Amino acid sequence: MDNSKKILIVDDSIVARMSLRKILSKKFSNIREVSSGTEAIELLKTEQFDCLLIDYLMPGINGITTIKILREMGINSPIIVISANQQKSIVDKFNELGVVAILKKQVSEQDLFDAVEKALPSYGG
Repeated sequence: MDNSKKILIVDDSIVARMSLRKILSKKFSNIREVSSGTEAIELLKTEQFDCLLIDYLMPGINGITTIKILREMGINSPIIVISANQQKSIVDKFNELGVVAILKKQVSEQDLFDAVEKALPSYGG
């Protein structure tokens, strides 16, 4: 169990957050959740995270806008996008923003851990 890495889940769906937390908690103990991009931006003004998992479609500001604002704030934490929307135009926008991975919602445990390992090279799984 890794206590040193802090992971933030940003998703408006409580079911999605619970699902991600359940998988991640097998290897990480320091996991936080927020339900919107706005909450994530506020939290990241005062706290640092080693990895961010961000949904695309959320009320208020979407994942793309959230990431743009975070990057403008100088937050360079690795980001994994988890989204049901896999349209090429959306995927291209996320890739332009330098995300580590774009995973389809209802992500498998293996795909999630592979992406986290890519995001946190010091983490050996």
